[in-house]
Amino acid sequence: MSSLSSETESIDISGIASSVEDAIFTRHSIRDYLSKPVEDSVLQELFSKSLRAPSWKNSQPWKVHVVSGPKRDRMAELLQERAKQSETPVPDTIWPTGFPADAKRRMFDLGMKIYGAAGIERKDKEARDKFMLRNFEFFGAPTAVFITTEFELNFYIALDIGCFLNTIMLLARSYGLGTVPQAALSAFPEVVRKELSLAESEKVVCGLSLGYPKPDSVLNKFHTPREEVSDIVKFYK
Repeated sequence: MSSLSSETESIDISGIASSVEDAIFTRHSIRDYLSKPVEDSVLQELFSKSLRAPSWKNSQPWKVHVVSGPKRDRMAELLQERAKQSETPVPDTIWPTGFPADAKRRMFDLGMKIYGAAGIERKDKEARDKFMLRNFEFFGAPTAVFITTEFELNFYIALDIGCFLNTIMLLARSYGLGTVPQAALSAFPEVVRKELSLAESEKVVCGLSLGYPKPDSVLNKFHTPREEVSDIVKFYK
């Protein structure tokens, strides 16, 4: 049975965020969704508003592909099949492999806490592999989002797309929606391009699962910890 330890922060993610501050403090990655579809009108509003995200010289280097219904189901099937054939990702951009020691500590700690909330033992590789495959079924979310670009991939394009992605996630909270940003959805870009009939010039940068969170899910209540402000932020006068 999954559970949260006394050392793990838990938060209720049901309801709608009524302010920017509320959205910031209640947003976290959701990995367990209701099957309830997100209304077309909500999706239209959400992505229309998200286009106000900042970008270098208003370049707006993103393209957005919102996949729901039968198309979403087929995409999940294809991505899972591809992941089972080979666990080695072939993304359009290089994923980072080296991290400072403090980042490694946070990443390891996060993984252990997520597995704990999911009821998965650390040594149970089969269960961990199955959980990883859930990335490719969008953790049950009824809507999958793929963000692509035809720009040359570099640090500043990544900054712009990061701003855009965060804008989507915070706005989603104002509709009572949950999200989880996923590098995993860029692992096999050839599948995405073929299924969505995209040009080879469109590079798949990342993905996002979107939907209504299961309110009774222990996994959804897990709130990722952050460092103390005194350890990260320095003030100068």
